[in-house]
Amino acid sequence: MSPSTQAFSSVNLDEWLKQRPSLPFAVLDVETTGLSPARDRVIEIAVVRCAPDGSFIDEWSTLVDPGRDPGPTHIHGISAADLEGAPTFNDIAEELRQRLSGSMVAAHNLSFDAGFLAAEYQRAGATTPDQPAVCTLQLARQVLKGNGAFSLAACAAALGIDHPNAHRALPDTRVTASVLAAMINIRFPPSDQDALPFG
Repeated sequence: MSPSTQAFSSVNLDEWLKQRPSLPFAVLDVETTGLSPARDRVIEIAVVRCAPDGSFIDEWSTLVDPGRDPGPTHIHGISAADLEGAPTFNDIAEELRQRLSGSMVAAHNLSFDAGFLAAEYQRAGATTPDQPAVCTLQLARQVLKGNGAFSLAACAAALGIDHPNAHRALPDTRVTASVLAAMINIRFPPSDQDALPFG
């Protein structure tokens, strides 16, 4: 497996949108030292777990020692001093796997996060998680078609969701989870929960 190989198996959105989700979600986000999974490293990761309707279950986040400089601190706000004493990816790889287990993974621009996690699991000599996943960016292009812009900030704004402290893993993951829940409720209004997915 090359570092560019991705974790997770993206769902077919057209098929997935035919019925209300049945699996819980593990919404995730990573902050990194740069944009290349082959050269750069994860420095922070967060997971927010939600029920199939998007309601909150629990959350977890950790800084990750990349074994190098943290990269664009002006973007993510994470300094070398912040990373002192942080666990390595090897240290948290199994806990992360357990937190994703049994869930549908969700992320905004899933390919970015999945590429980095695949590279990190490869470096750790561990099997990359492979489970169903949905990209909230691609979902927004279907559910919020008239929006014009589909960044996490744009989707949050369109849905009336506050987006404080952007570009930190846990706040971004919380916002992604809220955006996901809102889009599920747009696509499957609560009053239609018991209706057959036809029409």
